[in-house]
Amino acid sequence: MLPKRVVNLLTAGRCISTSHEALATTRLTPSCMATGQAAGSAAALAVRDGVVPADIDVKELQAVLTAGGALLG
Repeated sequence: MLPKRVVNLLTAGRCISTSHEALATTRLTPSCMATGQAAGSAAALAVRDGVVPADIDVKELQAVLTAGGALLG
């Protein structure tokens, strides 16, 4: 969800980078919703903490997503 050459950008939905095997599932609504929830939550944490998205606390992001009902594998 973090582009290699663009700072302050998060991607979600079909435009994310995946393996060939995982690509087909990115078109499904639940996958798009999950990546959107993760990107939005990550963006909110980055703004709150005054950091770029790549520097957010991943454990905190996971806690926020879990609290929001996301199922993390």
